[in-house]
Amino acid sequence: MSILGRTVPFKAIAGIALMMVLLALLPALSREPAREIRLVVKGMAFYLGDGGRVPNPTLDVKAGERVRIVLDNQERGMTHDFAVPSLGASLDPLRWNESGDLVFDVPDTPGIYEYICRPHRLMMRGTIRVH
Repeated sequence: MSILGRTVPFKAIAGIALMMVLLALLPALSREPAREIRLVVKGMAFYLGDGGRVPNPTLDVKAGERVRIVLDNQERGMTHDFAVPSLGASLDPLRWNESGDLVFDVPDTPGIYEYICRPHRLMMRGTIRVH
């Protein structure tokens, strides 16, 4: 191949292209995996998936961390979702016995953010506390 009148070996061009791709992927490859928080829906409330007994618990997270919310709808005959309106993050509605997940980056600013089930926001709401 000729570049600016000079012959450049194909292997050199392929090597440069590969390095550019690796450099572009480096931030994604070096990022920590998302911390998983499991929530179960039952009795018109969210519960921690580890057998938690507190309805609509406060979720404590670190500023800037990546979080994966896994939602398991165990509410027979009801459709539920999970949303953090102030972050523009939401999970599509789930029917009984369905699960879904939502991954989002926690803001760098400490504070309190509300999470809800959009169809049942009056009963199913809790807070995410960012430290």
